[in-house]
Amino acid sequence: MADLEPTPMDRAQIRHLEDVREIWRQCVFLMKQQELYRGAMGWKKVRGYEYLTSYWTDPVTGKKQMNSLGRRSPETEKKKAEFDRGRTEVDKAVAEWTRELLPLIRVGRALRIGRLEPIACDVLRALGTNDLLGPKLMVIGSAALSLYEAYACAMLPMVIKPQGDLDLLSSAESRQEALEELLPVIQRADKSFTLHGPTPLIKNSHGFHVDLHTQQSVRRAIDRLSEASKEQISVLHCLLDLAPVSATTVARDGSPVEIIGMDPRAFALTKHALATLGGLDGTAARMAKDQAYAVGRLVMKFGAKPFEEEHLEAFPDFAEQIDVGDPEATAVVRKFFGP
Repeated sequence: MADLEPTPMDRAQIRHLEDVREIWRQCVFLMKQQELYRGAMGWKKVRGYEYLTSYWTDPVTGKKQMNSLGRRSPETEKKKAEFDRGRTEVDKAVAEWTRELLPLIRVGRALRIGRLEPIACDVLRALGTNDLLGPKLMVIGSAALSLYEAYACAMLPMVIKPQGDLDLLSSAESRQEALEELLPVIQRADKSFTLHGPTPLIKNSHGFHVDLHTQQSVRRAIDRLSEASKEQISVLHCLLDLAPVSATTVARDGSPVEIIGMDPRAFALTKHALATLGGLDGTAARMAKDQAYAVGRLVMKFGAKPFEEEHLEAFPDFAEQIDVGDPEATAVVRKFFGP
């Protein structure tokens, strides 16, 4: 499986990710500040009295919204002055940040680090701005491969990275509960996202879809693996409880985004189990098996956290496949990251 081997990033690519990580911290702060100062404030006269009113445009529906903040008084005048001052400061900071970001975007495109589709990044930014990504909502599926690349500073082969969707894992009790919370936020990335089909899927006008899974549905899928032993099922359930990992990466257009997703060890072993123990078949099984191998090798060669012994003991064929103990792993890590 030499064609599925991860390859280390060069120093320019690693340095670029470090620069992107720094500017992303500013980006998150500024996006949240923009939310606080969304719209405008003004005075509205009603029956001889002036009232402080806030105005904004709903980012999903495009409709104008208005809210009264009280009759004109020293308190409301102070509130308006503080809002106007804060809005000016945020607008200035955003303009400065944008000037710093543009050269990084061009460099990111030139270095060919970005593999993630821009619309996927837009969705992830919207979720991140609303503090929804984390232990209760994380990225799984093919989009997580971009996270692992940035996390490990190594590149995975494009052949295992299908495009066109973004898989999310929610801790909500049901898909319906998660959909009700997430759809309005996802629509802020693209207004054309709507629900499709009986499942349903969240899909936009270009066919890109967001697939929502729950912890319960994934655990049920594990329990249904017809060829898995009790030990293997127990290990897979434990892997789902591992804390998510995060990294700042870039989209194909060079723009930055932070991804929070499933631990790569959990990803690799879960994909391997689905591909070999009765969970998937045909093309889906082959893709899952290739992804499991590539991410397994990535963890072995570049991962900060190695596979636990009990995980590999439950899946000896996977351990043999990824050649645990490969001396090349140590050599590569030392070459690029020091002893």
